[in-house]
Amino acid sequence: MPTREIVGKSVAFGLIAAACIGGGLLVLYGPHAYNDYLNIPLAIVLFGLGLGVAGVGALIVAGIVIDARIREREARIHIAPRPGPLAVPPAWGMADVGRPGAREVGDGAAERGGGGARVMSVALSNLDAPLVIIFLLIWTVGFCIWLAPR
Repeated sequence: MPTREIVGKSVAFGLIAAACIGGGLLVLYGPHAYNDYLNIPLAIVLFGLGLGVAGVGALIVAGIVIDARIREREARIHIAPRPGPLAVPPAWGMADVGRPGAREVGDGAAERGGGGARVMSVALSNLDAPLVIIFLLIWTVGFCIWLAPR
């Protein structure tokens, strides 16, 4: 089982769900003007969002567990039962299969110049993630300022 992935996603979804539900509680509990009619709907939306995130997180973690069990079951060696003893090999033999010096499948591609599998890599620096996070924070602050009531 991919324990690290399960624990990581459980913690992440749990924290986000708790933050949304906590935000809903703070909206209800916190001070607000007497004519502010959006607090109750906002709290309901935050509660619903928190419960939705928790539900989606539970479904994703359950899917990971089910997928891991299916992969584990597929990885087990399964030998089909035979109805009787093995048959004799064919009269014409088995050719060069498995013998040293036998021609391997795919050798012809190298002789014809037909290309083959190539290894590809992507280099990431340690600054990529922080730069993306900083950009998203600046983007968020910019839109909050732009959408602020004037």
